[in-house]
Amino acid sequence: MVEISIPWGALEIIERLEAAGFEAFAVGGCVRDSALGKSPTDWDVTTNALPAQIAAVFCDAKKIEFGERHGTISVKSDSQYYEITTYRIDGVYSDGRRPDSVSFTPSLEDDLRRRDFTINAMAYSPKSGLVDPFSGHDDLKAGLVRAVGDANERFREDYLRIIRAYRFAATLGFELEPATRAACLAGRHNLEKIARERIGAEVSKLLAALDVEAVVRFLEDAADVIFPDLAALRGLRQNSTHHIYDAYEHTLYVIRNTPNTLHQRLAAIFHDTGKLAARTTDAQDKDHFHGHAAVSVEIAERALSNYCLDNRVKSKALGIIRHHMRLIEPEREALKHLMNKLGVNTLEDILQFQRADNLAKSAKAAPRLEAIERAQALLAEIIAAGEPVTIKDLAITGQDVMRTLGLAPSPAVGAHLNQLLEAVVKNPSLNTREGLIGYLLSK
Repeated sequence: MVEISIPWGALEIIERLEAAGFEAFAVGGCVRDSALGKSPTDWDVTTNALPAQIAAVFCDAKKIEFGERHGTISVKSDSQYYEITTYRIDGVYSDGRRPDSVSFTPSLEDDLRRRDFTINAMAYSPKSGLVDPFSGHDDLKAGLVRAVGDANERFREDYLRIIRAYRFAATLGFELEPATRAACLAGRHNLEKIARERIGAEVSKLLAALDVEAVVRFLEDAADVIFPDLAALRGLRQNSTHHIYDAYEHTLYVIRNTPNTLHQRLAAIFHDTGKLAARTTDAQDKDHFHGHAAVSVEIAERALSNYCLDNRVKSKALGIIRHHMRLIEPEREALKHLMNKLGVNTLEDILQFQRADNLAKSAKAAPRLEAIERAQALLAEIIAAGEPVTIKDLAITGQDVMRTLGLAPSPAVGAHLNQLLEAVVKNPSLNTREGLIGYLLSK
């Protein structure tokens, strides 16, 4: 028997509806996550009560709002909003996104039948237990994402469900049930009909998922539609001593080596997309890709803007792509200068990505990989020691410089601060008030 722990606020809503003579169940993702032993952030309730009847049951609630969607009312209970939706049947989805009409039904099973995947088509109440007409709990135990009923029909209703199928697989560590995956493959070109911002929001969740093999599976199946610049790398040879894979396969291996952070995975997807335009072949039949990083930045910027991704995430991904070929040596002063120029977090990101990139190359990349790992260790050491790398880290300010040297505000003050920074980069022990003032007076 499946036991679902329902929070007090949702439980109160279910019990009040039942006391008024109606059915009421927690439904959807909250049931799925709770059955997996997770703590859901949102709890939705479904009932056979009509919207007006729901409003009457909760007429004394401190806050009640009618949602934009048909048949949904939000009620505030235990300092949290809960959505209560009347059982419904969706009409025809003529736009591949929303039903043209919605009609209410007295049948919970009818309501569950319209949902996307079996693991999301379960309902639960303490009184009735688990209602699972499509064997969603069995699929949870088997680790499968399976469409409710006919997968092709479910995806025709909303093509974004194709990406959602991969997203659930990636976030839950599940496999796509074969018929569901076949329907994803058959219908993936319909994703071109979906608004770019909707795709961007869904893909962002997918790419940051922990199960990287599920992420790679999505890219293998749908890159030609979602990331055509990546798909264009298929078969692009890299006849070089440092490479053993074509550009596309190399990219997939880089993705496997990145952490599950969105900006790192986006950087991996686009970092070599400029190679198609930059490739040249010499007289010895060796391939070269000079300047491909700059071309890749242009391609990535266009694609990421198209998907309306968060500007901060986009900026971090572009920064990695721009510098992924930069030679960074494991040398203390050089690292400090880069920390100053690029920022500590950006430098950490670049080194982390360069490690992932070089892990996906031939054994010839081993010396470079070792140097990157030494640079990472040295960078961590510099950060832990709190060694100064920017002017704001200095033990004195511009005001101190002016008082010590009798200067008025001028560019000379900044020049002196930069000289002090150069000095403490070489000798961190100099970074005391007395040491820096003494240094100024000695010049």
